[in-house]
Amino acid sequence: MNLANRMTMLRIVLAVAMVLALARTAPASHLLALALYVAAVATDWIDGWLARRTNTTSAFGKIADPIADKILVLGALIALLKTRELGVPPIGVFLILARELLLGGLRTLAAAHGKVLAAERWGKWKMGVQSVSVLAMLLILVGGERWSLPLWIEPLPRLLTWLCVVVTWLSAYLYYRQTRTVIENSWR
Repeated sequence: MNLANRMTMLRIVLAVAMVLALARTAPASHLLALALYVAAVATDWIDGWLARRTNTTSAFGKIADPIADKILVLGALIALLKTRELGVPPIGVFLILARELLLGGLRTLAAAHGKVLAAERWGKWKMGVQSVSVLAMLLILVGGERWSLPLWIEPLPRLLTWLCVVVTWLSAYLYYRQTRTVIENSWR
């Protein structure tokens, strides 16, 4: 296993640890979750850079990297649902989860036809928007436990969740367009 793939696997471990930290109610655990999340997001950038720099991109990395991203972002969003003060809309998280499951099905279908769906530009933008949105939510959670935050911050987690929903489904549509012939051929 090359170093880039090890970084991807580390991201999964960090994501699980972050969710476990968010499951606790102690402010120190939430601060730890924030640190773990930042470290995990950093591994996402590092593994891609390493794979390109060392010319060690692999089929495993093309599949494992987006899975690690989904575990990180969805794990955080699901864990943040329990924090009622943030107001993360459950339907928004469901819509993001549904898109990820559908795209996983598209990836499987494409693979059955010999095509690997690696992350495209819109998928990378989606991950960027999701990563920054979750980071903002974690900062609001940690900041709100330590200080009195301005009132204008209160609706941000809801708005960021809906921004993620829009970007997530837009990228799903673009992946659908990319695999449309594969899907149509599989119906025959």
